[in-house]
Amino acid sequence: MTEGYHYTACGLDYVYLQDGYRVREGKHGPSLSITDATGLHEAIARAVIASPARLRGQEVRFLRSQLNLSQDGLARALRTRRGSVARWEAEPNKAIPGPADAALRMFYALKAEKHEVAEKIADLLGEIDELEHKIAVMEHAKFSKDGSGEWTKEAA
Repeated sequence: MTEGYHYTACGLDYVYLQDGYRVREGKHGPSLSITDATGLHEAIARAVIASPARLRGQEVRFLRSQLNLSQDGLARALRTRRGSVARWEAEPNKAIPGPADAALRMFYALKAEKHEVAEKIADLLGEIDELEHKIAVMEHAKFSKDGSGEWTKEAA
């Protein structure tokens, strides 16, 4: 069934909305308004992990975004390399390896059910990502009238 609005904004190419949305014409073209987008994405994620079909790259990217993890954070959770996650996501229609499929489904299910350990792991991985991907603030110390000097990283 492909009636309704083809909702590709979630990153999945097969989601159609029957209701709960409104398309309005704006001065820059049509805009989509979704009733409870967070709830919609949670429902999509539950459907994805409950599906008997093997997870593919597009589902990995979607679930990773729902978990609020970087590729590196998801790789750590799945005990694999960031390059593997990047490769899976770059091939949206290719199935991922079975062990990673099972681990990602389980991790998402536990996190969605607010399992204490899964919550702590996801929070910790998010914190690690923030620490590793911190913005470097650089400052330029002028030593002379001509502006010459040295760039240094500002102390945190």
